[in-house]
Amino acid sequence: MAIDKILINGKIYTENPDMPWAEAMAVDGKKLAFVGDNDGAKALAGADTEVIDLAGKTVIPGLLDGHTHPATVSKTYWCVRGPLTMDKEQLFKNIEECAKKYPKEDRPYFYYESYFTETFGEEGPNRKDFDKIISDRPARIQDFGDHACCYNTVALEMLMDENGVPHSDSPIGEPEFKKDENGEYTGWCLESVYEGDNGIFEAIGWRPESIMNDNMSKPLFDYFRQYGIMAMMDGFTEGDENFRYIYDLDQKGELGMYYEGSSILSDVKDLEESIATAKRWQKEFGTDHIKCDVVKFFIDGTNEMGDCLSTEPFHNDPTGTNCGEAYATMEEMRDVMVRLNEEKLDFHVHTICDGAFRLMCDAVEEAQKICGDDWCIKVTLAHCEIIHPDDIKRVRELGIYIDYSTHWAGGYFGEGAIPFLGQERWNTMHDFHKVIEDGGKVGFSSDVFSYQEASRANPMVGMQVAMTRVDPWVPIDPVKYPGSVRPPADGKLSVEQLIHGYTMINAERMRWDDIMGSLEEGKLANFVVFNEDIFKAAHEHPEDFSDIDPVCTYFEGEERHIVSALKKER
Repeated sequence: MAIDKILINGKIYTENPDMPWAEAMAVDGKKLAFVGDNDGAKALAGADTEVIDLAGKTVIPGLLDGHTHPATVSKTYWCVRGPLTMDKEQLFKNIEECAKKYPKEDRPYFYYESYFTETFGEEGPNRKDFDKIISDRPARIQDFGDHACCYNTVALEMLMDENGVPHSDSPIGEPEFKKDENGEYTGWCLESVYEGDNGIFEAIGWRPESIMNDNMSKPLFDYFRQYGIMAMMDGFTEGDENFRYIYDLDQKGELGMYYEGSSILSDVKDLEESIATAKRWQKEFGTDHIKCDVVKFFIDGTNEMGDCLSTEPFHNDPTGTNCGEAYATMEEMRDVMVRLNEEKLDFHVHTICDGAFRLMCDAVEEAQKICGDDWCIKVTLAHCEIIHPDDIKRVRELGIYIDYSTHWAGGYFGEGAIPFLGQERWNTMHDFHKVIEDGGKVGFSSDVFSYQEASRANPMVGMQVAMTRVDPWVPIDPVKYPGSVRPPADGKLSVEQLIHGYTMINAERMRWDDIMGSLEEGKLANFVVFNEDIFKAAHEHPEDFSDIDPVCTYFEGEERHIVSALKKER
């Protein structure tokens, strides 16, 4: 039987250490039958074999997004998105203009994205400021980092219980509503997700669509596919109905990628429920392209809010004793992993500050001692924005994986962490080159959370920012930081390191390395084709790397030309 197609005369970057580069491939069905030189590929061709001349085009393996949120992004389709600004008065003006553009009849709940954390300083925003702009309906002004928001008074009152205490039905933890010096609620709330705003939805008799559908989800999925994402890990799968949407897409042959779901663990006491959910989802929705073998937990919050666990007291703490806190103890995390190991379910942990990172390393070490030779699960610590120098080697020693969102490397969250960590420690954040040089495994992701930032799901954007440590769309102060380069400057990653993280490291961590992650005989014919030599471009003009678009992609041997309705940042 003849080979379906051969591709010749290419610059093929294989991610196979035994043969890093090739010039030709042969595709048989969904898989690669040969990777090597032109003569070897041509020898497999028959009378009906399609011959594709790559004419010097660059090819890389299909990419995997190690942590993102397709359902969460989809559900923000209805939200109001305003231009980003650090200026408080300009923010108020933008909100006012959007409130006029989207009146109460069109947006009975005014959900606005977004404001920068440092715009309001440590005291945070106050509902009274927003009341002056929009008071005809409930309003929620979302923090840029998606871990905080501010409600106006109308919204806050709708969330009050009979005791005058605001309440959220958050599915992933208990939000914290802040008070001022007089004991009044300011409207500022940490760790609130809008699914918990049931009091508002009930009061107005309206709620937005919360289940993915083609209208709100197709632009996002097409965008992932357009830029070469062949697999993704969902940072937390949002319920049966959203998982069923993914499953139905696959059943119709429209998913066009591999999907790994995760079962959220809101509290350690709910572990057995989370395990049961993961196993049920795997049974109900598992296919050749879909699986659910991960439990997800948040061990701390954010550095910008100070709801994290630090190895040192917070810089702004006058007592010199407040290091923040974690949402579980080391012993609890140890026991969770021992139990997950029994069920052969992997563990994915939102881990932000260096104290939380150390706690998780200690827990992994203790769990491994208990399990001994039976230890089999993969533990991924996501984000890891600051790692104490003493703990860098533990990534390699413990076999932990790090997942990092590359587009954060240029200072995406601004200077909001400085009051808590201090300038010196802030200067060491978002730096993974030492971990990689030590042999630690770092994979990469987008972690996009809303349509406000959805265009950053383009891995070329993430790679550009990680190579330059400059965010051209949300730059940090060019006077304080010359060229808007986020310290440390030597934290820049190479295109080779980035591709390795987006391919083999993610494939290994997601347990798909037997079928993807590299271009080798027997693996899937999943790859991305570029007109431009992206390696030369990365070395000569990395600041323009995100301007490079794929010519096409191949998924399971089929050529695809996809253009999403979602436009990328320029």
